[in-house]
Amino acid sequence: MRTVCLRTELPTSADRVWRAMLAPATFLYVCRGLFGIPMLAGRVEPLRAGERGTAWLWVFHVLPLYRHTIEVIDVDEAAGTIRTHEHGGVVKTWNHTLSVEPLTEDRCRYTDTIEIEAGPATAVVAVVASGIFRYRQRRWRRLVRRHLLPEGTAYGS
Repeated sequence: MRTVCLRTELPTSADRVWRAMLAPATFLYVCRGLFGIPMLAGRVEPLRAGERGTAWLWVFHVLPLYRHTIEVIDVDEAAGTIRTHEHGGVVKTWNHTLSVEPLTEDRCRYTDTIEIEAGPATAVVAVVASGIFRYRQRRWRRLVRRHLLPEGTAYGS
């Protein structure tokens, strides 16, 4: 098993990021360009512990890669964490913990921690995961700049 952990500081409150973390639209936004899960399009209900689903993961939104299963293990607002257990394709285990913690009133730290088991491909999958999550965190910073700034959205900027 390999662990990938990436952090980024965001110039907005942990509460704003927490609410965004629960929204499937945020997941689709931070992954846009790399991959998509059409099954989530249009979903507005927040993530809930106990949910489980399987859907096609589409690379670059055009090539079906494999069927990916995700189970939401825990949604802990007090701790600012969401934990999932996922698998599909060569990936036997993909345990993902998303977390947000306040640094100041208008600044927080967002963290992705992924435990990966993919047999002989584990090292390669961990390198790919690191790239995916660097991209996702860049998209998080963009999302905050455009929509989650402490003083409100930056649509006019």
